[in-house]
Amino acid sequence: MTENTTGSELKPLLITNVSVQNKGLKLPSTNSESGKALSNEKTGTVFGAIANLTNACMGAGILALPYAVSQIGWLFGIIIFILVGLISWGSLQLLMLSSHYEKQYTYEELAKQVIGMKMYVLVKITILTVTALASTNYLIIIGDSLPKVFESFEKTSDTILTSRVFISLIAISLGILPLSLMRKMDHLKFSSSLSFLSIAYVVVVIIYNHSSLTIKHLKTYAFNFDFIQFLTAFPIFIFCDSVHIVSVNVIKDLKKANTKNISKISISTLSSCNAVYIIASLFGFFTFGDKTPGDIIVGYPKHSIPIIAARFVLSIMATVSIPIFIFVARESINVLLFKDKPFSWKRHIVITLSFCALITLLALTLPEVSFISALTGSTCSIVCVFIGPGLLWYKSKRNKNSKKNKTLGMCYIIIGFVIMFISTTAVIYGHVIKKKKN
Repeated sequence: MTENTTGSELKPLLITNVSVQNKGLKLPSTNSESGKALSNEKTGTVFGAIANLTNACMGAGILALPYAVSQIGWLFGIIIFILVGLISWGSLQLLMLSSHYEKQYTYEELAKQVIGMKMYVLVKITILTVTALASTNYLIIIGDSLPKVFESFEKTSDTILTSRVFISLIAISLGILPLSLMRKMDHLKFSSSLSFLSIAYVVVVIIYNHSSLTIKHLKTYAFNFDFIQFLTAFPIFIFCDSVHIVSVNVIKDLKKANTKNISKISISTLSSCNAVYIIASLFGFFTFGDKTPGDIIVGYPKHSIPIIAARFVLSIMATVSIPIFIFVARESINVLLFKDKPFSWKRHIVITLSFCALITLLALTLPEVSFISALTGSTCSIVCVFIGPGLLWYKSKRNKNSKKNKTLGMCYIIIGFVIMFISTTAVIYGHVIKKKKN
């Protein structure tokens, strides 16, 4: 999940003392109101909104999905994909409709208007947590991928360049920290497209390198149900469908914002993403079976050229993406704690260094993409996908006299809290058990 923030405001261009007579062309009026109207013209399309949301939805979580499928079986995995997709679509629909009705186009401001300041703070804290865990996830990918790249060119794997700790510290010091210390991050907007292209390449590599299974193996791997494994895997599916934080932003510039188009955007986005997720997960799982690693790329041969390229591309993508998460987190901290204070380089540097130290500590302490994805899915994603949209729909003034709509909102709230408690407990318990076995 990426939230773009810009510190500059574009001012309308005022045209004065200009006369155009040929072809009957009329220029806008010189007053500021007409300039403002021109600058605020909505030009967004349904296709553009779907493309932007799909780009935001597809992320590093896809690397952990084959592992999630291995925990429950491929047939049961498809069922969970469909179930989670439908639930996420429903909550995404409620959230986007709430934004449309209330005319608020950020998750935080929508929460503040409908529920109040306490919900605003909760959403800010949730965003802060999401950015921390997402940054940790990407740093783990760097620590897993780059050492494998260097191993491909070294005769031994026991060198400083293949050390996970060394690579993580170098990535933070020479790449992530310098980029994150910049005051404005506008020139890093290309990282969203880079991220999408990187994930697309990884999916192609997974499909290309799959191992075929016999019918017997397909029957064996269809169901692998264990209650704890299911509760551990389920949040990963939720995490990969949690595009909700940025979903309301696309409505602001939508030329035709109505319930039909909003429904088309939400269902098209999640359908296309889940189709890619299913393909990558099944091919990845069929390659490794019940020994599928938490990060699918780690399991492939280190001397394969396409795999080396995939690891390198993912590392570059992660290095460029983490500063954007840090930028969003820093903005949340400033709004929560230093809202009325002017910009300070000292505070800017301290927050950035502290955040980098935190994600480095987490990445070296919790060294599995699957665990971070599951933990994020069982906490922050549940708030964004279930509890938040349900509460906003329940509290919406538009639904004040509608028992049906209020009941629907309450169902999402209750289901969210139940899943959060059970899944978080299972994720932590499963991680502890797995660590003891190893």
